[in-house]
Amino acid sequence: MDEPVRITDLGDGTLEVSLFGDIDFANSSSVRETIRAAVSEAAPTVVRVDLAAVTFLDSSGIAVLVIVYRQAGNIGARYRVVNANRTVYEHLRLTGLAELFGVARPAAARSGDASAIDRPAPPMTR
Repeated sequence: MDEPVRITDLGDGTLEVSLFGDIDFANSSSVRETIRAAVSEAAPTVVRVDLAAVTFLDSSGIAVLVIVYRQAGNIGARYRVVNANRTVYEHLRLTGLAELFGVARPAAARSGDASAIDRPAPPMTR
């Protein structure tokens, strides 16, 4: 897929924003503007950002999510970010945005997987 963003109006007031590949400094400006225009035109009641196909998200990509969150709030729309992989989820969790955006912890992290994030730290030894 050439474009890192696909916008789908689900017809029930939900605007689904699907992101693909790397969302970074190289493409964040065009991604942001594509989403901004779609939200302005559709005036949805829900903006749902699907990160299932995102492989990398740098600070510019995170800024896109924050800007869209603010835009959704300005029009009174609910905002959800879904399907973050473990790496993207961890970036969002560390910035405090996972909770704000309502991002669910990836399934592998919830299942007790030994490599799951949010594991308790091992006890300290002397």
